[in-house]
Amino acid sequence: MRVEPAFRLAVAAGLSMVLAGPASASFYLMQIEQVIGGVDGDTSAQAIQLRMRFPGDSDLQFARIRAWDAAGDNPITLIDFDAGVPNNNLGDRILAASPGFADYTETALASDFTLTNLIPESYLSAGRITYEGDDGIIYWLLSFGGAGYMGPTTGSSANDADGDFGPPFVGPLPSSGLQSLLFQGTAMDPSTSNLADYALTVGPAVFTNNAGVSAAVVPEPGTLSLLAFSFWMLTRRRTR
Repeated sequence: MRVEPAFRLAVAAGLSMVLAGPASASFYLMQIEQVIGGVDGDTSAQAIQLRMRFPGDSDLQFARIRAWDAAGDNPITLIDFDAGVPNNNLGDRILAASPGFADYTETALASDFTLTNLIPESYLSAGRITYEGDDGIIYWLLSFGGAGYMGPTTGSSANDADGDFGPPFVGPLPSSGLQSLLFQGTAMDPSTSNLADYALTVGPAVFTNNAGVSAAVVPEPGTLSLLAFSFWMLTRRRTR
């Protein structure tokens, strides 16, 4: 029997009510929608975009994002949120970015939060990013690096039916160009596996903040890559 996505989401919402965590806090039903580990080889330009799977899941002050190495060890806290966000409808996004990321957007894009620490360069080839409660319960997990990642891929079943987000996406976390690693499902969709759920963006990544403002990733001004990007944009407009 086929289980409808709306029914799965309702079940997940029910689960989130009974999971351990701060009383009446709502932050569990969240995707790690998009991650970029660097732009044009500049690994100081990083961004992580979350997306709400359920209305009202905006109490981020009870959540954090961490990065882990290829063995699933040595966690680095990228951000420990200290506030919620004002917009909390289904599909609303939250953008956490490094200060250097602002140099690589086509138009000005204000991030909702600033990453406290960067994903270490040594983690980009294989590792995992976790969205979790301050108590350590993992609600979404993005592992990457294929066979190079040898750590755990398990977490809560709130967003993944069996609690196993693996196997990992086959490639590294992108950092050498303009592409990001992007979740392919809708805002309502749960995780099935990182391998099936994620793919590189077609062309430059586009990031969106909680206010709904979006901007494409571009090369740093004055680089040869900027010329290539301009040519790509011109070609795309002509083919419309």
